[in-house]
Amino acid sequence: MTMNRLNRDQILIRALDLADSSVLDLKDRPAGTIVASAFTIGWLQEALDYFCKKFPFSQDIKSTPVNIAADSTTIAVPADFVLDYKNGIVLDDDKGRMQRRGLSYLLNFSLSAKSTPRFYSVRGTTIEFRNKADKAYTGVLWYYFLPAVLAASDVPFFPDDSVLTDYVWIKCQEYHRVQQPGSARAYADKIIKELQAAGIGNEAEEDQLELDPNFAQERPVGSTDWMGATVPK
Repeated sequence: MTMNRLNRDQILIRALDLADSSVLDLKDRPAGTIVASAFTIGWLQEALDYFCKKFPFSQDIKSTPVNIAADSTTIAVPADFVLDYKNGIVLDDDKGRMQRRGLSYLLNFSLSAKSTPRFYSVRGTTIEFRNKADKAYTGVLWYYFLPAVLAASDVPFFPDDSVLTDYVWIKCQEYHRVQQPGSARAYADKIIKELQAAGIGNEAEEDQLELDPNFAQERPVGSTDWMGATVPK
């Protein structure tokens, strides 16, 4: 996926030019440049955050170290956490990759049993895991993250400049009651469907079906397996 060409303030200036509003010009760029208190700054950040949460891009993934204390069953998610990458916790020292499960699955485990954590579930700002850690572990969490607040010269990482420009422009129209409240959000939802249909930001698909080793395992098939267990001689 390509990067944008325009930085934050260039996008906002284009949107304000389209809005052609003397009121917003006075508030957001009284001397021709975007001021720190500009409404449009918040609207652009709102757009980026919404797109990130509704349609996490494959390139919006990063990793962070995790530290699991002995006798613990939880860790906190990072402050910019949006969604974990599937099975995204990898333990150090070749201890394996933890599997994501629903909380209901984890509740079946006894808290008295301790071993290397194998399964986890995300609930709110907490990652719950099982089994209870029998010792301290370190690892890495891979996750989709919320973009940092843009500075004036920052170029947002997004498929298209015009989409962000139009979102802010529609917010300008909402401000003047020319468009109904929620029109910008509806526009974003439409764009998300188009991005998904175009395959933009998606990961490469696997070329084979991955079986869950906890529920289904491949077993060798022999020519006499149909007879069942044989009696040893």
